Amino acid sequence: MVSRRNLLSAVAGATGALVGGKVAAAKTGEQFAQSGGETYRAFEIGDQKGPGTLRLVERPVPTPGRGQALIKVTATSINARDHGLISNRFPIPRGRRPDTRIPISEGAGVVVAIGEGVSQVEVGDRVTAAHFSSWVKGPWDPDQSYIGDVGNNIDGWLAELALLPAHALVKLPEGVPEETAATFVSSGVTAWHALYEVARVKPGDVVLSLGTGGVSSFGVQLAKASGAKVVVTSSSDKKLEDMKKHGADIGINYRTNPEWGQAVMDATNGHGADIVLENVGRRTLDQSLIGAAVNGYVVMIGTDRLPEQLPKMPGFYMKNITMKAISNASVEMLNDMVQAYGVSGLTPPIAKRFKFEDAAEAFRYQWEHDEIGKVIIQHS
Repeated sequence: MVSRRNLLSAVAGATGALVGGKVAAAKTGEQFAQSGGETYRAFEIGDQKGPGTLRLVERPVPTPGRGQALIKVTATSINARDHGLISNRFPIPRGRRPDTRIPISEGAGVVVAIGEGVSQVEVGDRVTAAHFSSWVKGPWDPDQSYIGDVGNNIDGWLAELALLPAHALVKLPEGVPEETAATFVSSGVTAWHALYEVARVKPGDVVLSLGTGGVSSFGVQLAKASGAKVVVTSSSDKKLEDMKKHGADIGINYRTNPEWGQAVMDATNGHGADIVLENVGRRTLDQSLIGAAVNGYVVMIGTDRLPEQLPKMPGFYMKNITMKAISNASVEMLNDMVQAYGVSGLTPPIAKRFKFEDAAEAFRYQWEHDEIGKVIIQHS
């Protein structure tokens, strides 16, 4: 177990410092960008009808402009939002993306060139980037954050080279492999935001995480690292057993236990969950509130379809529950999480790995196989 205090102390000591973040092979990457070839391969979203309309193209190697960094991509990871973006189903901003947009919001690699005015990173640094690239720190501002949403309204990671704003980059310490960092940027740092920034998880807390998806998997891992007791829900007994292998203490099948909020209370001797990661939305909110502890936190993460009837919100007032919605996380929060993983030895579960050329197959697999763990695309 790594306590919250130890995790955050490590973050404070490492924030802003490069801890073994360069790699000896960076010169090879620099040569690739500057003289090793005039073009690089990238996937574009094309006709936006799903994985089948992704198209592999060659582009001229770009020169970073002011405030930009060019990254030789090592690994990427697929999320639900990426499926929406390649299928013209992502709602913000409304409308069709350019066919030439490079998708995927999560990735990691090595900086091979920097533009004028860049001081955050150097050539040779191993990095990842927040997908809300303009949200560096401070409170959430949707108008500002969606200006530079990686893979959405600026090009993403599904290429041999990624050109990104340097202010969005986070350097990786020795303890964080690039493949691991490539899983952090969407569901991982969302779980970190909920647990550490909002609810301030501590040893002895009971954390309820709905489902077995990416946020829930990271939520279990991060909550256990702070000494919390973790309850997960699923409609699959097998998935509940798998989540226990990854650290969950209690599994509740919501299909066989429709009143699963009360089941959470029963399983915790009437205490309930101090922190609820509400990964579904308003459709499950009433049961989440029934399962919440007095003075508990319910962090709204999921945006699933609306219920037929509005939530009745049982216990919301009587229990003095705090409810807050969050959207991903800032660059500063991502940096904190990366540094914590650098000292904790934690590694996220990986479901399957694919080659870069097989990106469309990776998208199909992630959509069709509802597995615990991330689907990784290996770029080199």
